[in-house]
Amino acid sequence: MTIKRLHKEIWFEQGFHILKTRGAADLTIQNLTQRLGKTKGAFYHHFKNRNDYSGQLLQFWEEKQTTLIIALSQQEDTFRGINDKLTKLSLENTDLGIEVAIRAWALRDPLARAFQERVDKIRLDFLNSVFALLTRDPEQVKTIALIRYCFFIGSHQIIPGMDPEIYTRSLATLIEMIETHVEKKAPPCLEKR
Repeated sequence: MTIKRLHKEIWFEQGFHILKTRGAADLTIQNLTQRLGKTKGAFYHHFKNRNDYSGQLLQFWEEKQTTLIIALSQQEDTFRGINDKLTKLSLENTDLGIEVAIRAWALRDPLARAFQERVDKIRLDFLNSVFALLTRDPEQVKTIALIRYCFFIGSHQIIPGMDPEIYTRSLATLIEMIETHVEKKAPPCLEKR
């Protein structure tokens, strides 16, 4: 990782902190520089303006909490392996406070909304590919991928936050229910004539 990228990450981590604790309206150059003890010149050394910063912050979030998790999960080659790795990595690497804050930001800001829509599409497309390992029925794949993703998103919205052990057990139950449903809906094998 380059030194410049590392310096930018300090700005991003502070931006995430502001988003989680104070909301997107307080994600200003003034607040960033004050909290980091930096000058506005230091900010402009890395970013053209606040909009450029916001875009890079959202890109960093997408890479860290979506692209990387999917890439590592894809190293497995079975449904169970991918799902287990995805669950583990999501618990370890997803900052749920950031997820909630960015969704709130996306309700009011077109740039954040565009990133949120893209991230949701990337995640759902990945889940579709994962559940396609369970069933060849494309409608069933879409439905169970959406249910799985809604569980992931909904679990972030519960206040106070869901305990990781309860999340893992609940998700395991959901996956077991999905697998049972898929098995029951699977058409009987036709004998070759």
